[in-house]
Amino acid sequence: MGTEIGLARAIRGLRAELAEAMADGEDEAIRFRIESISLDLQVAVENAREGHAGLRFWVVSADGGASSSTATTHSLSLQLAAETAAGDHVRIAATPERRPD
Repeated sequence: MGTEIGLARAIRGLRAELAEAMADGEDEAIRFRIESISLDLQVAVENAREGHAGLRFWVVSADGGASSSTATTHSLSLQLAAETAAGDHVRIAATPERRPD
């Protein structure tokens, strides 16, 4: 099936990108607070066969699909609220070409 990206791995990747944006924007003059995150994915769902009962989810790439006869593709929409470990709002920044005076 090519490279499968698990749902948990995709969300970890999003979390890592947001953490990087927070760190990049720490001392910026212009910052943005994330109110909510809407994450829309195409996922394949497959019956797990290798030693684990249950279902397995992975993100479908733009050029691929579910090739296994036991996998079906679904749309998954998650509404996430970003917060720090302390429960504060997540703030990221855009680096302007010129800082305001």
